[in-house]
Amino acid sequence: MGSGQTFPNASEFHDAVYLMSMACRFRYSFTRNTPKHMTVVCTITQCPWKVTAREIGDSKIVQVHTFRNVHNHSLEDVSSSQPLIRSNRASLVIDDVIRSTLNYQPSQICKDFVRQHGMQLTYLQAWKMKEKAKERIYGQPKYYYKLFPWMCDKMVTTNPGTVVQLRYLSDEHFQQLFVAHAVSIQGFALGCRLVIAIDSSHMSGPYRGALFSATAYDANDSMFPLAFGVMSSENYEDWSWFLQNLKKVVAEKEVVIISDRHPALLRSVPEVFGLENHAYFYRHLKENFSTFVSKQITKGNKGKENALQFLDSIAYAKLEHDYNVSMYELRKYNDALATWEKIIHPNLGPCQNSQNKDGIK
Repeated sequence: MGSGQTFPNASEFHDAVYLMSMACRFRYSFTRNTPKHMTVVCTITQCPWKVTAREIGDSKIVQVHTFRNVHNHSLEDVSSSQPLIRSNRASLVIDDVIRSTLNYQPSQICKDFVRQHGMQLTYLQAWKMKEKAKERIYGQPKYYYKLFPWMCDKMVTTNPGTVVQLRYLSDEHFQQLFVAHAVSIQGFALGCRLVIAIDSSHMSGPYRGALFSATAYDANDSMFPLAFGVMSSENYEDWSWFLQNLKKVVAEKEVVIISDRHPALLRSVPEVFGLENHAYFYRHLKENFSTFVSKQITKGNKGKENALQFLDSIAYAKLEHDYNVSMYELRKYNDALATWEKIIHPNLGPCQNSQNKDGIK
């Protein structure tokens, strides 16, 4: 910065002053800050450092008029005049790193600022800086949704056979997205078992929502991604719409859907795929059973462990005889637990199909 230097606008002048304060490690303030005239001084009393700038005519261009680049600080002044952390301006320092390293973490930003600038950041300050830098480089997240129609059209054009469904609300705000890539549909038809696990995960960020997924199992019992969706929430309407599109993808194949016991799924899965084709993740079933056991048994951890072992023997029984024996043992151990198991999960028992680590099919 020097006398006569120009900046495209006042914002870039402000950025330059802030970056200078970081480099020289001092704190400044504006004694005058209007669109036409800006005066910046060091916050230390009687320090001669000063910058004045003005807009040129009717343009937005800002030109430096006076630049007195001399500081007069005592040792006490140095420690008390460290630059303030302003996320929107300090983030300018990490722009290049964000462009080249997408997984640049806030914890690493904190370490780099101490090493490079001698400034201590909190994790929250570093996180805000990263978000500001991403917004400046890539734009505000709310505008990404306007790219959905273009993105969906490109997916279908470049990957023939891909199924994409996109819905908007009446006010043109995004509502639902369903995607099943052609290669996933072909892979499911040619090499996967007729078992699909569905689940969802809450998304972080300013707009929340939920990510839906449908995962098949191949001949090696490995997970095979089939379809995914972005929804507003995990309600009945969103799950029903997702499942109806999934039904079109599997065509005439009769599949078994594995899910947790989410209320929306207890209603929507039977409506779309049939009650007899709905099974539950054994992990979720076991968690529910464990909660019920805690209310029924007062024998400590050993009693709870025994009850869960009885449930394992019932769930993994391959023959009807083994199933009946395990049910008898559970009923003899605690009749209330056996009754709960039959009422809540009437289909739990000897399976005709194979079982995997996560679900009962």
